[in-house]
Amino acid sequence: MDVGVLTVVVAVLVALVVRRLVVLRRDWYTARGFATGTLVVCVAVLVTASAFEVKHQWVQARATALVEHVSGSRGAVADCQRFTPELMDLSTTSGFVFYDSQNAAHLRRTVCNDLLDWLLSSKTAPTDGQVRAVHVTVHEAMHVGGVFDEARAECFAMQRDADAARFLGATATQAEALAQRYYRDVYPRMPAEYVSAECTANRALDLTPGDGQFP
Repeated sequence: MDVGVLTVVVAVLVALVVRRLVVLRRDWYTARGFATGTLVVCVAVLVTASAFEVKHQWVQARATALVEHVSGSRGAVADCQRFTPELMDLSTTSGFVFYDSQNAAHLRRTVCNDLLDWLLSSKTAPTDGQVRAVHVTVHEAMHVGGVFDEARAECFAMQRDADAARFLGATATQAEALAQRYYRDVYPRMPAEYVSAECTANRALDLTPGDGQFP
């Protein structure tokens, strides 16, 4: 569990709610009007803030499980960007892994939001953003596993997209469709450093091993 501004806000709101309850119990006849009004407001804000915090923690936990599964690195984690850092992030990257801190895959907030939406959906008709979110998480897991060449990481990731989707709860048919969609619609538009003529997404195309895939 990571701690962000929202985590602190939730903790403060919990303390305020507890404080209002104490005041109400102790001074019911003299303070119930103001204390009750304040309690209602605090509870309403707490419920809203807690919902966002729980969603953040849950999707980050699922992304972490996927990164560990795909990379094979025990203790690997996914770090979903929070709202405040996103406001100051002017980069166009969807995710990254520091070379000197290889066990953590840092994912853009939009990626984690799309991944969350896909996880909560029926997975039958994913949006373009949801397809990319699953793949980006797998791609960064390749870096966590030690593959830092972008073209090779992209190729390996496409060969694992279907397995990753199944790991996250998709059916075999849904998983294959997601993998093929990324390979067909997204991969050809990727920057040159991510594309290799030698790469064939083996799992995405349901080909036999050796058909142009990286060893």
